[in-house]
This record gives sequence, structure tokens and C-alpha cells, in this order.
Amino acid sequence: MDVALAPPAALPGPISPELVLVSPPEVARLARSLLSPEPPAAIRAASSSEREFGAVELTAVWFFSAAATVGPLLLYLLAGRTG
Repeated sequence: MDVALAPPAALPGPISPELVLVSPPEVARLARSLLSPEPPAAIRAASSSEREFGAVELTAVWFFSAAATVGPLLLYLLAGRTG
């Protein structure tokens, strides 16, 4: 069966661009003939409205981070003095 004369149904499914590059010229021509003349339109991602943290939230995070760092250090130092 000559691929150049084959109907479009001769291709079992979509062919990847890499496969078209290494295919015989007849198969590549047939695959390119099935493409739309216009390039696909870019799909825009919906912008998400992100809420920024306020001063109160950032202060709470700062205090929690400081307490999580200094707290164990103080306990370590107190345990070293008693032992």
C-alpha cells in the first residue's frame, strides 16, 4: 500500500513531531496534511487572586519562628547548668 495514496484513515492516530521527522517523506507529507493551517492558540491560565499577608500575620510568624528557635536553646542551656 502506497502511503502517498492512502486515505487519511491510514494513520492509526496522531503522530508525534519526532516520529514525523524520522518517517519516510510520504508518511511525513500525509501527517502534515492532517494538520490545521493555523497554529494552535495559546491557552491563558486563569490568574489567581492571592491574598498578601498583613503586618499582624507576619509579626505572628516572626514571633513563632523566634520562639521555636530560642525556646529549645534556652532549655538546652538550663539543662546544662543543672547537670
